[in-house]
Amino acid sequence: MDKIKNKIETFVALFLLVSLCLFGYLKVTTYLDYYDYETSLTDSFIGVNDAIRDMDDDISSAKLTYQDTTSAKNDGLSDVFPSEEDLTSLTRAFDEFEVANNFSNSSFFISSISYGNSSVSADSQYRILPIDMSIDSSEDNFYKFLEYIETSGNLDSGIRLMSIDNVSIDFQSGEDEELMSYTLDLNAYFQN
Repeated sequence: MDKIKNKIETFVALFLLVSLCLFGYLKVTTYLDYYDYETSLTDSFIGVNDAIRDMDDDISSAKLTYQDTTSAKNDGLSDVFPSEEDLTSLTRAFDEFEVANNFSNSSFFISSISYGNSSVSADSQYRILPIDMSIDSSEDNFYKFLEYIETSGNLDSGIRLMSIDNVSIDFQSGEDEELMSYTLDLNAYFQN
């Protein structure tokens, strides 16, 4: 009976030893899985922090770009749609056009500019400055000047916003039949 008892004890001891080894192996692999999970979670957390930092940098860069663009557009808008009459820059713009387009074979000469009193628009959103101009020019320069007025208000061109109310043309007869005299009633606009 001792033999059987010894065999049973040996078997139980062996069973406990195998069970203990199996239990230890399972716990160690579970611990290693948790350790790998924690390591990958830490790496993911670091990756998320890096992504957040990159997003912050991108947002800051986008804000600076927006501010620069807005500043440039506001500067362009103040040129095209100024906050005051600014007759000096308006007269300078007409003079620059005159100098750029006055050639011996294709003349352009502004003989008079008269500015009226500004008034508030009907909807009180902006102010209107009436301008009367007398010009002697070739037909080509007449059309160039009309195009100049037509493209006014474009932020890319930077030409002050204007419109034409009336055009009166007087074709001169005599020695220079290519020359035409005309008067323009214009409106220049500025902020209220």
